[in-house]
Amino acid sequence: MLAAVGLSSNVLLRTVLVAPMVFLVSGHAMLRAIGIKTSSLSEHLAYAVGASLVIGIAGGFILNAAGLLTPLGWASWFCAVTVAAALVAGRRSDAPDLPPWPGSVPVRLSQGTAMAAALLLASGAYALAVHDEATYRQFSYTAFWILPPASGGPARMTVGVRSAEANTQRFDLEINLGGQPFAVFHSLTLAPGETWSREIQVPISATSQRADARLYRPDDNRLYRSVSTLVPRRQDEAR
Repeated sequence: MLAAVGLSSNVLLRTVLVAPMVFLVSGHAMLRAIGIKTSSLSEHLAYAVGASLVIGIAGGFILNAAGLLTPLGWASWFCAVTVAAALVAGRRSDAPDLPPWPGSVPVRLSQGTAMAAALLLASGAYALAVHDEATYRQFSYTAFWILPPASGGPARMTVGVRSAEANTQRFDLEINLGGQPFAVFHSLTLAPGETWSREIQVPISATSQRADARLYRPDDNRLYRSVSTLVPRRQDEAR
């Protein structure tokens, strides 16, 4: 199972090798380790499936806290639990064995169809979860803002850029005031998680002015982000 998850991306191979461990084997090992005895094979299988689900739910909380919610993390969790339970069961003198296999029981077509559908549904859900996890890509973005001058304060607006990209990025920043070029900042280099901000003093006129800030990528010089604000007129600022 570990080899299938760690070395192969084949969904069918992973499902065939992992499904028994996830839905049955781990729970069976846990029942033997705890020492729960069952009177029939069907009862034991039902308990084993339930115990396997409990192990999976507990593993979800633990792996999420450890940041290991990956296919390899899940495989390692079920392997570790199964091996530990098997070692405990091996040391017990009263570890219960499997109940005797019952005689052949006729299965109706409707029952077989329902069982096959349930198996396909469970296998498909697992395969979809593995595929989504394998193709997951963290969303990356760049935050860009401009704030007008504070009321009653100095005539300074604030421009800021925060990078949440996967890699270090370079940007060019242009600011227009009243439709005219006002300030330019070239080659702003931001590492992932880094923030650049600057307070810029602006003139206050008798009429309100629109300030536009545009962010470009120097590689292709295409507009990447655009924000704007309103610089209040002199009377508004005085109030």
